[in-house]
Amino acid sequence: MKNLLILLLFLGYTFIVFFTSNYYILGAYCLINIFVMILVHVKVKPALRYTAGILPFIIFAAAINFFLEDTNTALLFFIRLLVVCNVTHSFKYILSTTQLANAIETLFYPLKLFRVNPKDISLMICICIAFIPVLSRELEQIKQGLQAKGMEMRIKNVKYVLKPFLYGVFKRTDEISDALRAKAYME
Repeated sequence: MKNLLILLLFLGYTFIVFFTSNYYILGAYCLINIFVMILVHVKVKPALRYTAGILPFIIFAAAINFFLEDTNTALLFFIRLLVVCNVTHSFKYILSTTQLANAIETLFYPLKLFRVNPKDISLMICICIAFIPVLSRELEQIKQGLQAKGMEMRIKNVKYVLKPFLYGVFKRTDEISDALRAKAYME
């Protein structure tokens, strides 16, 4: 029940952040994020590395808002995304994947009325979460292999990255489905 409460607080917090249009309140959310980072003992270097890694995407999204809307909207969107990404990084230190799966299963328990199994939903989400670092490592290995062959990472060379990457994704997906069948998970 504690994990469900933490998950609901996290979801509510991110929801509220996206509907805030006041810079002072967003500044207060930044202070709350710093407090949460201190509370859960998030190290500064990994947090900065995480933020630096995701910053190009946030800047790209803010640039699109800048050209489609105005400067104020783009700046608000930039700050909101930065706050939400930061709290998401802190959130992964609070709940483990298993605790998150249990919280999601509890959250989706009312769907049993519609004959939807909440265990299946939590299993799919856990597999997706566990898949992210694997895919990241595989993509990095492919890029390093291509750089060792002397290829530069350009748009015209994307096919050399995507082909082995997608092959690896489908191979791993097939392995997971075989493992689930072997454990007789299907009902």
